[in-house]
Amino acid sequence: MTGLRRRPLLAAAALATGLGPAAVRAQAAACPPVAGSGMVNIVGNSFPALQHMARIAESCARPGLKVVFKLTPQARTETEQAFASAGRSPFDAAAVSMGVFANLYARRELQPLDDLVQRHGARGQLEERMLVRMDGQVMALAFLQNTQCLFYRADLLERHGLAVPATYPQLLQAAAVLKAREPSIDYPIAQGFAKGFDGAVEFVNLLVAHGGRVFEPGSAQPAFHGTAGLAAVATMRAMLPFMTPNALASNADDVVNQFQQGKAAMGVLWASRATRLDDPLASRVAGRMQQALAPAARPGGAPAAHLWWDAMVLPRNAPQQRDAAFQVLMAALSEDAVRSGNDLGVWVRSAWRPGRFGDGVAQARAAGAPVWPGEPFFALAIGEIGKVLPDALAGGRDSAAVLATAAAAYRQVATEKGFLPGRSAARGGAA
Repeated sequence: MTGLRRRPLLAAAALATGLGPAAVRAQAAACPPVAGSGMVNIVGNSFPALQHMARIAESCARPGLKVVFKLTPQARTETEQAFASAGRSPFDAAAVSMGVFANLYARRELQPLDDLVQRHGARGQLEERMLVRMDGQVMALAFLQNTQCLFYRADLLERHGLAVPATYPQLLQAAAVLKAREPSIDYPIAQGFAKGFDGAVEFVNLLVAHGGRVFEPGSAQPAFHGTAGLAAVATMRAMLPFMTPNALASNADDVVNQFQQGKAAMGVLWASRATRLDDPLASRVAGRMQQALAPAARPGGAPAAHLWWDAMVLPRNAPQQRDAAFQVLMAALSEDAVRSGNDLGVWVRSAWRPGRFGDGVAQARAAGAPVWPGEPFFALAIGEIGKVLPDALAGGRDSAAVLATAAAAYRQVATEKGFLPGRSAARGGAA
C-alpha cells in the first residue's frame, strides 16, 4: 500500500481563533509591484475570505500582467482536473482544503515551493506556521483554519425556553418544538446534505462522532459501512423532516441563504461562512445568530466536526508564470491583507485578531474534534459515499445496502489505484 509520510501544518489548529463583527465588506490591501509578465490564473471556492484575497490578487494586474482569480463552487473539481492534466494546467495556483491537498499530493501533482519561499518569503513576511511541509519540502501556504459549528437563532431558542443543543438528540428535540410553535421560520434546521462532498462530510462527521472509523486501523480497507455508519445515516435521516424539501441538494451556500433570509433556526455550518450571517446588507438576521460547538452524536462525546485548514498550492504542470503567481499570492496573503480582512476568517497569521465569532475552531479543538483525515485514499472513500448517500437518506434503499455499495465501489477504485492489494497492484499499477 502506498503511504504518505506526512508532516502537514497542524500548528494552525493550535492557534487562538475567532471571527469578527458584522462589517464584512473589508477594504482590500494594496498590491506591491509584481515582477513578470503574461497572465496569472488562480482558482478557488467562493466564500468571504477568498473573495477578499481575490480582490487583492487581481489588483496586482498592470500593463503586461493580467491576473484572474476564478471563484466557483466547482473549484475542487476544476482544480483536480487541471492539476491532473497531461498538458499544462490552465491555473497557476489554487486555493484548496486539506482534504484536496492530501489527494493532490498523493498523486504527485503539486510542485515544491522552497525556491519561491527563499526568493520572496522575507519580502512577503511569510511565517513558519503558514508553511505546509511534506517530507521536508514546502508544498503549500496555509491561510485559513476552519471547522463546522452550530449556528442558531438565540432569540428563538430563548422565546421557547430551549437550551442550546449540545447533542444531536437535543437538536432534534429543539427542532420539534420550533416546528410546532414558531410560525416565523420555515425550517428549524438547515444543513449541507447535498449529494457529493457536502453530504459525505456530514456523514463522516457523524460516523466518527458515533465512534466509527472510515478505514480499518492501519489499513485502506473500508470500515464506514458498519454499525457507526448506520447510526450516522439514521441521525441524518431523523433531521430531514425539519429541513427544506430540497435538503438533499443543499450545500453550504444554500444553508447560508436559509439563515440570512430568516427561514431556518439552527444548523451546522462552516466557521468561514459566519460573517455572511452578520452582513446587514445581505442578512435579515444580522446580530441574531450565535455560534456554539457542533453537536455531539452522544452525550459527553466530541463534537461531530473536524478541524481543517485551507492553503494555496501550485500545480506541477504549471505554466511558466510560477514566479509571478507566487508574488501575487504573497500580496493576497500579506499581513496587510489579513488586517484589512480580519473579520472574514480565522487567518493563519499572527496579525489576525479574534472577533465576535471568536472561538469556534479553538472550542472544537479543546472539545476533542479530530483533524480531517489526510490519507491519500480518503478522497476516494468520501467520493463513493457522496455518490450514493442520498439513496439512503431519501429512504428509497436500505441504509446497509447503500453503504455496502459505497464500500464495494471504494474497494474497486482503491485497488485500481494500488492502495488495496489486487491485480492492478500486482502489476505495478499503483498511482
